[in-house]
Amino acid sequence: MYKIKTKSMKKLIICFGWMLIHFSVFAQHQAPANVSAGKNGDPAMPTYFVNGVETPYEKVVKINSTTIESMNVYKGPDAIAKFGAKYKHGVVMVKLKKTKK
Repeated sequence: MYKIKTKSMKKLIICFGWMLIHFSVFAQHQAPANVSAGKNGDPAMPTYFVNGVETPYEKVVKINSTTIESMNVYKGPDAIAKFGAKYKHGVVMVKLKKTKK
């Protein structure tokens, strides 16, 4: 192997090694972006309602954003006060635009 001649270079390499280790541990604890995290996957996720109907997260993320008229997010004490203790992790209300016939 190579000989490292200066103490500062040794410290730099050691710091870099520790950063790589910490990053790899941190990355292992992150959920992949393509995993659907919804009411079924994580009980701490909010409940989603689309036009007043409770809707699974997997369907909500497939909604075309141009069809959304409004969204309201209630969390914490506001969600409990408005919807009850069952919704303590929050509620997301999505209202879609009316379709033209």
